[in-house]
Amino acid sequence: MSPVAVVTDSTADLGELAAKAGIAVVPLTVSFGNEHFRDGVDLTGDEFYRRLTTSSQPPTTAQPPPSAFATVYAKLLGAGASAIISLHCSGALSGTYNSAASAAKEVDPSRIEVIDTRSVSLGLGLLALQAADDARQGVDRADITQRVRSDASKIELYATIPSLTYLARGGRVGQLQGILGNVLRIVPIITLKDGEVAEYSKVRTFARAVDQIVEIVTSRVHGRGHARVAVLHSVAPELAATVARRIETAIAPALLISEGVGPTVGTHTGPGAVGVVFIQ
Repeated sequence: MSPVAVVTDSTADLGELAAKAGIAVVPLTVSFGNEHFRDGVDLTGDEFYRRLTTSSQPPTTAQPPPSAFATVYAKLLGAGASAIISLHCSGALSGTYNSAASAAKEVDPSRIEVIDTRSVSLGLGLLALQAADDARQGVDRADITQRVRSDASKIELYATIPSLTYLARGGRVGQLQGILGNVLRIVPIITLKDGEVAEYSKVRTFARAVDQIVEIVTSRVHGRGHARVAVLHSVAPELAATVARRIETAIAPALLISEGVGPTVGTHTGPGAVGVVFIQ
C-alpha cells in the first residue's frame, strides 16, 4: 500500500521545503486589480513585496476553488496514495478549508481527511512537515490525523509587524480593533486565539517587540532539544536569522526552520514582520 499523501495550501509558507517533503501545495490567489496570480506559482515573494509597496491598488486574496483541490486529490489517489490528509489554514481567516472539504466530498470522502488546523503560515507548515514525515515512515492515516489534531492544539504563534496598516486594510484584525486607534504609538505582538488574529501585548518599539517574542519562546519551551520551532519573516531575512540564532542558543530545538512569508500571508502583514511558531 502506498503511503498517505499530504496536501496543504500556500498559506503554509513552506517554500522549497514542501517539495522536498513530498507535500502537495494548492495555491491561493493574490490579485492586484485585474491581475491574478497563484501564490508561489506565478508570483515570487520578492516580486509580490515590490508590488505591495508600489502598487496603487492594494492586493486581495482568495481561496482556491474546490476544483483545484479536486484535481490534486484525484491525481494523488490515481497515483496510488492509500489516503490523503489535507491540512489547511484557520477557517476563521480563510474559506480554504471549506473549499478543500467540498472537494473531498466530491472525490472520495472515505479516503480524504480534511483538517482545519486553526493556524496559519509556518504553524500550518510545521504540522504538514510532521505529517509528511510520519507518512514516509509508514504511519497510518488514523494515527497521523490524531497527531496533527493533538499538535494543532499545542501550537503557539507570536509575531510583530512594523505597521498595522496592512492587517487593518485586509480586514484580518480580529481582536485587534482596540489598538488600531493607537497605531502610531505602539508596536503590537500578535498571536492566534481560537484561529483568529489577536493581541498578545503591545510595546513601545519594534526592537523590544522582537526581544519579547524571543523571551516568550524561551520561557515557554520546557527543556532543551524537544520543541519544533519555525521563524517566519516578510523580507527580513537578517532579522529572522538573528532571532533563530538566539532561540537555537537558548533552547536547542529538535527542529528549527526559517522561511519567508509568501504573498497570501504577506498581504496582511506587509514587509518587515517577524514571528516565531513553536510546538512543545
